[in-house]
Amino acid sequence: MKTEIFKVGGMNCASCAAKVEKALRDVAGVAEVSVNAATGRALCTFDPRQTSADRLAAAVKAAGYSMEKPQHAPSGAAPWWRSPWWPVAVVAALIGAGWGLRSDPLLVGATALAAYPIIWGALKRLARREISAEVLVATGVIASASIGEFLAAAEVALIMRLGDLLENYTIERCRRSIGSLLEHMPLTARVRRGQQEQEVPVEEVAAGDLCIVRPGENIPVDGVVESGRSAVNQAAITGESAFVDKAAGDEVFSGTLNVSGALIVRATRAAAESTLARIAALVEAAQQRAAPIQRTLDRWAGWMVPLMIALALLTLAFTHDIVRAITVLIVACPCALVLATPTAMVAAIARAAREGVLIKGGQYLEAAARLKAVVFDKTGTLTRGEPSVTDVKRFCPEHNESELIALAAVAEKMSEHPVGRAVVQHADSMRLPVPDPAAFQAHHGEGVSAEVNGQRVLVGKRSLLEKHDVALAQEHRAHLEAHNEHGHTTLMVAHDGRVCGAICVSDEPRARAEDAVAELRRLAIEKIVMLTGDQPRVARSIATRVGIEHVEANVMPEHKAARIESLRQAHGAVAMVGDGVNDAPALATADLGVAMGVSGTDAAHDAADIALIADDLSKVAFAVGLSRHTLRIIRQGLAFSLLFNVAMISTAMHGVVSLIGGAMAHQVSSLVVILNAMRLLRYGKPRRH
Repeated sequence: MKTEIFKVGGMNCASCAAKVEKALRDVAGVAEVSVNAATGRALCTFDPRQTSADRLAAAVKAAGYSMEKPQHAPSGAAPWWRSPWWPVAVVAALIGAGWGLRSDPLLVGATALAAYPIIWGALKRLARREISAEVLVATGVIASASIGEFLAAAEVALIMRLGDLLENYTIERCRRSIGSLLEHMPLTARVRRGQQEQEVPVEEVAAGDLCIVRPGENIPVDGVVESGRSAVNQAAITGESAFVDKAAGDEVFSGTLNVSGALIVRATRAAAESTLARIAALVEAAQQRAAPIQRTLDRWAGWMVPLMIALALLTLAFTHDIVRAITVLIVACPCALVLATPTAMVAAIARAAREGVLIKGGQYLEAAARLKAVVFDKTGTLTRGEPSVTDVKRFCPEHNESELIALAAVAEKMSEHPVGRAVVQHADSMRLPVPDPAAFQAHHGEGVSAEVNGQRVLVGKRSLLEKHDVALAQEHRAHLEAHNEHGHTTLMVAHDGRVCGAICVSDEPRARAEDAVAELRRLAIEKIVMLTGDQPRVARSIATRVGIEHVEANVMPEHKAARIESLRQAHGAVAMVGDGVNDAPALATADLGVAMGVSGTDAAHDAADIALIADDLSKVAFAVGLSRHTLRIIRQGLAFSLLFNVAMISTAMHGVVSLIGGAMAHQVSSLVVILNAMRLLRYGKPRRH
């Protein structure tokens, strides 16, 4: 299957989107279709063996619309004659001159220039047997001109044109919020091939190429640092405000800014497959997927068209005033009602992407707002997923702390166990020499023994030392018991038959895990649970440190889905936060699956409804808060549009509102709803004082 996003021309209402959607669904090989009238885009998943983009475009054309792949406009201002604003300026000037000079020819010219696209669009709608705002406005303009009200006709046409331009501008701002992500992608890359450096288009960089990135330049590709050290600004990808230190072996992403030092990066994928490009494509697709509330409102809007025609006919029957009846038609058009949901969803998904939160569609944004319980996996989610040295204790004066670490690291150097690797990595971070041991033996489940400088070194559990006749004093046992109680793995280090120290290794909580849990509690999430396959003692230790009260340990991955279902029965909608790989069944079972740290992991993209680019748990609370705020914005837009329409219909039927006033009211209601939705682009940003 192939998923493509197309630009659809000629849509201006929910019924238009429904017709385009039906035309696409009727094409053989089409699996999924979602059409958004507000953004003018259609998402279509189809089998390329059965159909093609050209066939899809032909089906849409047969329905009376146009469809093509959207083109990314080059940077720079368009020439003035291609701007849609200058005809509006000319019309405004003609109206001003005609009104001042009392000149009907000037007003007729203004009417013709402003109304031509409206009337042409209305004729196309009528050919498809559609009643839209264009048809209503065209009728009003023609009726006004026919009774000699050229000033009213010109002003109504001007107001509608101006309103349409403002609507398109504000909605396009939401779209540019996503499109601007790709502005961080450099157009060229400096590549080392053989002994030469050459600058090539970024599209020509292949996996395995070495790219040189100087300070102040954007990194052109996803890759791994071969050499060099620098601080990197990853805000474009992860939303992190703090710079991240990068050195040899660290992963970097295209579009991020190299701040301080020079880096040599080996590309791991081509530019077209980069994290930045995938994020932009994912969010673009997500904006097309309608939320359940939007589909419900679209159906309501379809029923409103016959109702408003009936109201206009009743007005005409009782007042015999055709202008008043047309005014009723214009103010009753449910454009603001239809725009309330999609514009808010587009703005919210764009805002989330800027914070490194990828929401796959409006339905998932809506689901996040209704959460009652949140379940966290432990390893790799609440914790970093990699053991690290957290405490070092010396028991003999012959070795200082550095010597103790170095001694243990040499013994563990040949070990494949994660705990042993943590000791070696700690020694590397201290820049300690770690030569190979003269001899090495792994003792399954207990530790390792090695020969270092002609003497035996033991690193492992108490049982390993006792098997080799190394006696433990009361001080050693007390230290072991104290750290085991907190869920730590404690390695005893013996050198030449004597206990010389202990090294504690544990999987530490993520930096902001405690704050994230506290923020979810502040958002009134009823139940926060840790679900893990780890031992109860270890699980309780981590849960206590991050502020989670409810812990379920010894739960195998295949049983997590059942626990999710029982939590849903007890509390309501449940979110599962995991690493997107071994938690896939639980992520799929939950009402909302949230995958951590998916900057380079395709599996996590597939498993989750919401994907967090960075390993930052605070983004879970951000997503919940944003979703709730989005639903509030939608409700505000719906309430305003309904109340405003009722008030304007009533006043129009009584002749209080003129044709010009009705046209202005129609556009004002739509703009208010759109501008209110645009506030979501600022959600979570600190206010300027």
